[in-house]
Amino acid sequence: MLRYEIKKVFSKSKNRIAVIVLFVILVITSILTINRVEYVDENGNHSVGISAARDLRQAKNEWAGYLTEDTLSKVLEENKTINNSKEALSDDITEQNKAYAKKQGIASIIDVINQAFSKYRDYNYYAADNVSTDEVGTIYERRISTLQEWLDSGEETFTQKEKDFMIQKYEDLETPFYYEYMDGWTALLQNISTFILILALVIGFFVSGIFSDEFQAKADSIFFSTRFGRSRGISAKVGAGFCITTGFYVIFVLLYTFIVLFVLGADGANCPIQLDLWRSVYNITFLQAYLFIVLGGYIGTIFASTLAMLVSALTRSTPTAIIVPFIVLCAFPFLSRIITLPGLCSFFPDQLLEIYLDIKESGLMTLGGKVTTIATVIVPVYAVICLIFQPVLYKVYKRVEIK
Repeated sequence: MLRYEIKKVFSKSKNRIAVIVLFVILVITSILTINRVEYVDENGNHSVGISAARDLRQAKNEWAGYLTEDTLSKVLEENKTINNSKEALSDDITEQNKAYAKKQGIASIIDVINQAFSKYRDYNYYAADNVSTDEVGTIYERRISTLQEWLDSGEETFTQKEKDFMIQKYEDLETPFYYEYMDGWTALLQNISTFILILALVIGFFVSGIFSDEFQAKADSIFFSTRFGRSRGISAKVGAGFCITTGFYVIFVLLYTFIVLFVLGADGANCPIQLDLWRSVYNITFLQAYLFIVLGGYIGTIFASTLAMLVSALTRSTPTAIIVPFIVLCAFPFLSRIITLPGLCSFFPDQLLEIYLDIKESGLMTLGGKVTTIATVIVPVYAVICLIFQPVLYKVYKRVEIK
């Protein structure tokens, strides 16, 4: 019965076309993500793709290792040498690109130094040019002191407990950072939320007719009059929705991840996320951030698709159910921009697909006197809601009356 329900969904031409469209979106999104990684050769020419990732990996991994004071000092010396070269001092853009080509191996480390010697909410692109070798070893201490200065400035609205939480998280971060080529993960994390959003909308389209199609086809009287129509038949429909949602989510997220990391490389999975998101209070690696984002996206997709099926069962209308995932995942973010309830907006279900932004911006909340991040709360909360929705969906459809 489960196989039959799944087969019914994909026997429709519109759903088959949607699968093809999803594959096209996968290819396009993968290409756009891959093209985020660029390499400049010694002649100042730009390139993207496999060769660019390979060359950039080789350049950055020459500096692979822990960012100790000695390593940071060598980076400053290398940066100074390149900045004083005739190519860097030239007014010709091609010559400047040649100078940048020599700097690509240390560019991410220079970015870390710039972050450390900039104000908390600012970024000074040239900060590293004015840092001495005696100062550069203090970047980890400056990360904490810069946050403390910003918290004491009065430019924010955190409570004292939230301030203490942020400071403690900063102090708990393991240092020195381990550095290696990580651009594959950086590009993947920056684009994966958009891909998951599109995937969730398409999955919602697939499952929106599982319950209402019986009424559209005038087959509801036959379905509910069968021996197992109000028991195993409904269970099969609920199971089909869950299997389609889970199956498509896992397959396409894994395909997207495989394509991007196969081309760009999976190096740097265990590097701290702060090498890219300097201000984050999440003391996690790129791999852990990826798993957290994917988990949040999965729960958000399950929530939206289950809600669509619930509306489908209640309204007996497939078009109405199709609109639900769009409202939940797209309209809510728009709503959060025009209403003045930032605390409430942080708990909208669309935030499950924006875990990357929470890791980046570190939204905080106080729950039971304990401070934590918003994402660590909404993920388990919506997971429980999704579990509750399953029996609710079953009971709603079971009590449907034949008209």
